[in-house]
Formats: sequence, structure tokens, C-alpha cells
Amino acid sequence: MKLGRILQLLFTSFLGQGITVISQLLLPPFFLHAFGLEGYGEWIALSASINYLGTLNYGIQTYANNEMTILYNRGDVHSAKTIQASAFGLLLLLFLAFATVGLVVFVIPVASLVKLKHETEHVAALTLYLLILQIAFNMMFSLLANSYMVVGKLHRGNYFQSAQRLLLVLTMTCAIYLRASFPILAGIQLGSLFVFFLILLVDVRRSTPILLPSLRYGSWKQIGAILKPSAHFGLIAMAGFLTWQGPVILMQRVLGPAAVGVFALVRVVFQMSRQILSIASSTIGQDITLLVGKNDWRQLRRLYDLSERIVLFLIPVVSIGSLLLCPFLFTIWLHKRALYNPQLCILMAIVSAVLGIKEHKTQFQSSSNKHEDLSIFILCGYVVMLAVSVSTMKLFGLSGFIMTWLVWELIQTRFVLGLNARLFPKEHQIATAPLFRLSLFMTTAFALAVYPAYREVHWPLLWTLACACGVSGVLAVAAYYAFGMDEIRRLLTVRIRNRFAPKVST
Repeated sequence: MKLGRILQLLFTSFLGQGITVISQLLLPPFFLHAFGLEGYGEWIALSASINYLGTLNYGIQTYANNEMTILYNRGDVHSAKTIQASAFGLLLLLFLAFATVGLVVFVIPVASLVKLKHETEHVAALTLYLLILQIAFNMMFSLLANSYMVVGKLHRGNYFQSAQRLLLVLTMTCAIYLRASFPILAGIQLGSLFVFFLILLVDVRRSTPILLPSLRYGSWKQIGAILKPSAHFGLIAMAGFLTWQGPVILMQRVLGPAAVGVFALVRVVFQMSRQILSIASSTIGQDITLLVGKNDWRQLRRLYDLSERIVLFLIPVVSIGSLLLCPFLFTIWLHKRALYNPQLCILMAIVSAVLGIKEHKTQFQSSSNKHEDLSIFILCGYVVMLAVSVSTMKLFGLSGFIMTWLVWELIQTRFVLGLNARLFPKEHQIATAPLFRLSLFMTTAFALAVYPAYREVHWPLLWTLACACGVSGVLAVAAYYAFGMDEIRRLLTVRIRNRFAPKVST
């Protein structure tokens, strides 16, 4: 475990998540201005209808890059290259399949199936086809960008992915402002990927030739060997689709586009804030894979402990701080304070906190390629969750869905903790006491936050901002001592001092 490598990845993750936040801040207001709430809901629903195809990307590139990293760090370079070539060959076949089979959207009533009110069948079909091509091409782009993990330089690939997304966000914002059609917006997504894929190939050839893909190393036998473990990653990604896109499609049919728009906006607020938690979890993925490759369980156990402290420290600050900022954000960001619903925001804040814990724990399963049991459990669970939520939405509206979602995330988190315990040898077992401490901390914090969350809707904006900042500051101080952040502070202090200490000449 190298702190310097983690800090490099931390910086690029902050950069990437910052661009995500920029996207979440810019695009919804421009969409609302150009297309209205229902138009925004229809774009979300149309995109969601094929986003499940991206699960194949997650499965293949995640498994392939993890396995390449493990093999390369064990000295088996040839096998690592074979995995890479076979994965690229498989993705090329998938791209051709998507491009061919995707033509079916031009002969089915897309607009009617998704219940679009403002777009014609032809426009909906063309938009969907371009989005399908974008998803397919993104598979190869992601595999190449993330292959830098093999040599411990994942941050370099992150720079290229962040640059591509920034270009995409700025171009999309301009196009939406000019009221571009949905097909043009989808074409912009595909074009930005193509440009940066070419740039990435040039950089790999110049800086790290060992990572340059060559199909001559691949084999049909290896492609077959990749499919099963990749399919389990695909199941995890499919579960992600059921988490984020599945509810949108159901809401579109059960509650209508206005409800989809409200849900999407509330969810975006907490997604923006939870990027901080995602960074804390995702930045350790590269080191988890490297340490598993070296069978260094002592360092992996230490990485688990230190990263858990950071995540537990951040959860109350981020989730409750975001909750108390909601009226301010809805007013300043969207100019629609009337959309603020305290009950929805409180429920979403609790879900966000649970997701923060779960995402940290699942990182250890996915980065070590020990994910098969996890994939089956969560996929089946999300199917059941969505089936149940049809009834709860009809009875309780959006609140019914969020409560159903919360119950399942709690069940899933408990299951993942059991998988984490099985991952480590007996002499390096993990402790559960910090999570019990967090449960008590969060119960108290949310109980205190309910009153201002309901009253803030009538407060002046400055009072709302002061309350959110003040409560977040108090929670940060309390969480610092509750979760043992002093050791983290000492490690960072030593690292910074060593980094900037004057060199002694000999």
C-alpha cells in the first residue's frame, strides 16, 4: 500500500467527480429551461431505456483489468497481454452486434413504448440508436483508459476520462442552450468518445507501450474463459441499472414524467454530495487489486481499516449537510424552491448514507475478483425491490419507492459485510464495531436534523445556508473523534512533511 499512489488517484478522482458535479449542476437547469420538466423527464426516461447495455462494459473491462493487474504483478506478462487482447476482441464483436441488432429500434414504436409525449417515433428511434452506439464504443474506451492500473498508473487514465467528460458536458450544455434535438445530443456523446479514444491510443503508444492492445495475443479459448467471471460483473452492473434506471422507467409508467423529473432532481442533489464518498471508496480499488496480486493480507487489512475510518467520518457530514442544503440548492440552482419536499429529501439522505457504507464494502469484492456471490444476490434483490415498489408507489407515491429502496439497501449492506469477512484470512479478520458506532451516531444526527429540515422551507436563504454549514461543522468535529481520524491526520502530516522537506546533499 503506497500512500503517494493513493493520493495521486485521490486527486484524479476528485477531478472526475468534480466534473460529474459540474454536469449535474449545469445540465438539469438548461434542460428545464429548454424543454421543461416533462421534456427533461422524457430525456431521462429515453436514456434509461437502454443504459442497461452498459452492464456488459462494466463486466468485461472490470474483470479484464483486475485480472491483468494481478497477473502482471505476479510476473506473468504474457498471460496479462492475452487477457487484454481477448477482452478487446470480445468488445469489438459486441460493438458490431450492437450496431447491427440496434437497427431494430427503427421498426418498433419506441416513443409509444416509453410513453413519450413530445417526441416523434423517428426522433426517438434515431436518438436511441446513437445512444446504443455510444454505449458500445465506450466499452473499448474504458478498457483502454483503465488498463493503466496494470502498471500502477490508473490516475493517468483517469485524466483522459475526465477530459472527455468535461468536453462532453460543455458541448452538451451549449447544444441544450441552443435547443438542439435529442439525436444531436446523443451524437455529441458518441463523437466525444471517438476523439478521445484516438488521443488515448497515441498516449499509450508513447508512454506505456506494454499496454498497447494487440489482437494477435488473443484466443477464442481465452474469450470463453473471460465470459463467466465477466458475466458476474455484468450482473452487478445490471443491478446498478435496476437501481438507477429501473425506477425511472417504472415511475414514467406508474406516476408520469413530472414525478420522474422531481425524483431525478432530488436524487441528483444527493448524488452530487455522495461523490465525495465514492471517491473515498473508489481510490483504493487499484491498491486492493495490487495487494491481492501480491497476497499481502496485512497491508490489505490496514487499507480496509484506514479507508473505513475516512468513509464513516464523511457519511454524517455529507448526508445531513446535503439534506439541510436542499432548500438553498433548489432555490439558487433550479430557481424552483417549491420542488423542495422535506420528506423525500430526508428519506433520500438516509439512503445516501447507507449507499456510502455499501459502496466502500463492495469495493473489496469487486477489486479482488471475488464477486460472484455478490452479483447473484444483489441482482435478485433489486428485481424483487422493483416488483414491490410498483405497489408502494401506487400507495405512497415517490416516498413509497424510496422507503422500499432503503429497506433493500440495508439488507444488502449486511450481506456484503459477511462477504468481506470471508475475503480475509482468519488472522486478519475485520471488526464490525465501527459500523455499530456509526448507526448510533447517525440515528442521533438524523433525529436532530428533522426539525430544521421541515422548518427551512420558510427560512431566508442565508439562515438555511448558515444552519447547513453549522450543523456540518459540528458533525465533522464529533465524527473526527468518534471514528479515530487522528491516525489518518498523522499519516497525512508525515507524508506532506516528507514531500516538502528540503533535500540534504551528500
